[in-house]
Amino acid sequence: MLTRPAGARGLHVREAVLGSWARTGLAAALVLVILGGIAVLGATGRLGDLRYANIPVVHPWPPAGQYQNPFNPTDRGDLVNAAQASKVKADLQTDGQIELQATRTGDGSHLTEADTGNNLARLKSVLARNAAGGVTEDFTNQLSKVTVGKLADPNDRTVTWCVEEIGTSRITYSRTSDGSVVSQQLIKFDDRFWLVDQGGHYLITDVQVTTQVVA
Repeated sequence: MLTRPAGARGLHVREAVLGSWARTGLAAALVLVILGGIAVLGATGRLGDLRYANIPVVHPWPPAGQYQNPFNPTDRGDLVNAAQASKVKADLQTDGQIELQATRTGDGSHLTEADTGNNLARLKSVLARNAAGGVTEDFTNQLSKVTVGKLADPNDRTVTWCVEEIGTSRITYSRTSDGSVVSQQLIKFDDRFWLVDQGGHYLITDVQVTTQVVA
């Protein structure tokens, strides 16, 4: 049987040894960096911050499936479940389409599928006002930013899921009698929506509306 020369075998042994030492040195350097960070945090009285240190593989932060609460950025321990936040956002989009249909047609019979609490009362009032004025409202929205996180509803602090939408909207007012356009208005908006889970679907219970007329 043919075998490799002894020199070749020795070369592989040296490479293995050197590779082992290189890996050991890298691990030692990583340990020194971690220990140095601990020492710095201890000296500054911020050792508790080590809980939130993002160390790939060893201690990733935020943990998988979670992200920093955008409404409380200074508390690194305030995390949001990404999957649940995605559902809140999707349900808000569904609720919003029901609301748009209601203001467009003047028919609020499906609003309970999207709204509850203060916001349901508010929208019913809007529809009643429009009916008295013989008009409907049609909104064409363009979103530039959507933020989902936890923020206590100022009217009910037990409600914490909040979605902030920033963008522009063109509002068209039309006569109910013949559909003719009465007026149009372009606005900028920065709105916050608070949602509650009812039967597995998140309904809008409160809103905070901030608008600026553009044209």
